[in-house]
Amino acid sequence: MSRYVQRLLALALAVCVSSVPVFAQSSATTSLSGVVTDTGGGVIPGATVVVKNEATGVTYEAVTTDNGGFNVPALVAGSYSATVSLSGFKTAVVSNIRLLTSTPANISVKLEVGALTETVEVKASSTLVQTQSTAVTSTIAVEQLKQLPLVSRNALYSLAFLPGVETAGGPRGAIISGLPNNTVNITIDGISTGNQFQNTDGFFSMVTPRLDAIEEITVTGATPGAGTGNGSTQVAFTTRSGTNDFVGSVYDTIRDPRMNSNYYFNKINGLEKNEVKLQTYGGRLGGPIVIPGLYDGHNKAFFFVNFEHQYQPSSATRTRTILNPDAQNGVFAYNVTVNGVQQLRTVNLYTLAAQNGQTATPDPFILGVLGKIRQSTTATGNV
Repeated sequence: MSRYVQRLLALALAVCVSSVPVFAQSSATTSLSGVVTDTGGGVIPGATVVVKNEATGVTYEAVTTDNGGFNVPALVAGSYSATVSLSGFKTAVVSNIRLLTSTPANISVKLEVGALTETVEVKASSTLVQTQSTAVTSTIAVEQLKQLPLVSRNALYSLAFLPGVETAGGPRGAIISGLPNNTVNITIDGISTGNQFQNTDGFFSMVTPRLDAIEEITVTGATPGAGTGNGSTQVAFTTRSGTNDFVGSVYDTIRDPRMNSNYYFNKINGLEKNEVKLQTYGGRLGGPIVIPGLYDGHNKAFFFVNFEHQYQPSSATRTRTILNPDAQNGVFAYNVTVNGVQQLRTVNLYTLAAQNGQTATPDPFILGVLGKIRQSTTATGNV
């Protein structure tokens, strides 16, 4: 393969991978705005504002308007810095700006008179002032997801720790603020993945968000934006992306019957404890796209991949209703009242069908299924 073709393939790969965040900007982004003033409180127009993603090195540039304001839209969640500069003033750098999905942030920057080469560094507060939206949101960031005690690697289970969430019937039956299940709209990077066909599932996603693939979770419970989709409660998952550093992890979690206690209803029925085995293993890796001698994606193009495999050979005790032998042979019982006294009577449906010229023999396929069901009850459990 010629070097020219190799470069074209490398460029195509870089464009495809680097376009993923753009696809996710449909509603899984946020914005940063602010006002630049001097030490006396006067607004400063014409100042250059450079917003930088600290993880990827990608920068966005804006210029303050006549009222000293600026706005940088369509930013993915993460940690940012803002550098403000103007001739005749010292350069101001605001670091540690943590932006959350669907939560626009606002900063105030003061420029001091001095040489442009002088720099004044300011660290943003842990909680930025949000003045752009009336939405009420709660966010779980990746740092918190690492610390939460969860029974599953399904990131949906972490929502139970948020205020207003009720999980009396388990995560899939969970509700928020007392609203029906069908008012919850779940999205991953702006794409709706919730159950749109049933109203019985609360926290259920057709694509299961895995812990190591999630950057943050934002729940909006009041006045969500127009671009958030249907539902009065929005649950927005934002996936991780690659950075300028190669970062990854490997994990293996195990549940074994030897560490489990017996189920209460198994005990009272004299049954052994269920064989619940669960092993979940996987890993993640992200970083810049680098093809030695062909392409260097630092500050430009990145990749991220998460692989997870779940192994769960388990047994469980279930209570099911089956036909008794008489009913399976076509004999059904019913109650009648004669002279005020209730009597139990039976009727053979096959005989009744034959008397009326209808099919009077059972379907062989259905008969076979019923036989297998009855046979299975002889292996374990109680009838």
